[in-house]
Amino acid sequence: MKTLSFPSVIEANDYELQNAVQNLINGLKIYHNEDGYLVGNLALDEGLAPHKIVNSSPDEVDYQVLAKTSLLLMSQHINSPVTLTVGFPYATYQRNMVKAQEYFKGEHEILHETYSFNRSKKNKVRVEVEKVEVIPEIIGCGLSLRHDRKFGDRFFVASCGYGTFEGGLINSNGIVERTLISTHGMRYAVNLTMRELRKHYNLGLRTEHQFDSSFQQGYIIIDRKRIDITELRKKFVHQYFTEVIAPALRNAWSDDDFLHSSNLVLTGGGAMLDELSSCFRSEFDGVLNVEIADDPLTRAAHGYMIWSSKNSSNIETSVGLDIGNANTVLSYYSE
Repeated sequence: MKTLSFPSVIEANDYELQNAVQNLINGLKIYHNEDGYLVGNLALDEGLAPHKIVNSSPDEVDYQVLAKTSLLLMSQHINSPVTLTVGFPYATYQRNMVKAQEYFKGEHEILHETYSFNRSKKNKVRVEVEKVEVIPEIIGCGLSLRHDRKFGDRFFVASCGYGTFEGGLINSNGIVERTLISTHGMRYAVNLTMRELRKHYNLGLRTEHQFDSSFQQGYIIIDRKRIDITELRKKFVHQYFTEVIAPALRNAWSDDDFLHSSNLVLTGGGAMLDELSSCFRSEFDGVLNVEIADDPLTRAAHGYMIWSSKNSSNIETSVGLDIGNANTVLSYYSE
């Protein structure tokens, strides 16, 4: 299994950026409805206000631009036609399922720019999506973790994403729906930290997606000074867990559920923050063994790829695509 990943941000831009970069993953510029869009790292480096609507749907521009970008990258590594699986948070899965199937299925012509040798030029690629599967994100994470065969037939999973937190009890048949949770993601803590910093510093016109990079790193540069924000991050991650996650867990997971499993596995970007994993360990001390999944950012996409392979006659054209609120991840088969 191989993965490709880029930040889930875009910005409209019709200027030619010559000599900007020397490779595709860092120089993504896509045309959509005749308008140019910087995507991912290029949007963060060259854009003024890179953005993405949180939990956007397939009929919105930002989702479609990120989808086209993913199809472009897919075309560099996989022969079409492909079987593609995508996912959504459980709370938005039902309303987006048919829209996603209708958007992705069929042939796509993608116009993009390349940057090299002192000039910019436009190229077209064609990608055919033969079959589209849509599943809840938490199911994708569960599929990927069960594939590891490390946690037994039954285990709890918590996906700590930027836009959404989801959790549930995984069993051999899938997931116990009664235990499903879908609520606010890490954005809650990020915005609280930004609000507190604005009391003392001028943050300028930074978007929340730009600030999220500083939040992950634990520091920010303001007026040429390095400001440590690890204590603020710890404070507001703890507040986020106490006010949002813990009540949701206590309402959905009963004492009887803990009789059947002793493992809780954390995935998503938030799983990499020690402050958040410590909150989970304190909450379930003596009841559950809390572990962080290997490569937590790629788990949903990996699970989608597994789902595609079960619905395709050719694993080499099976693809999983996770258009997340912080990062977009493409997963595909590779020897």
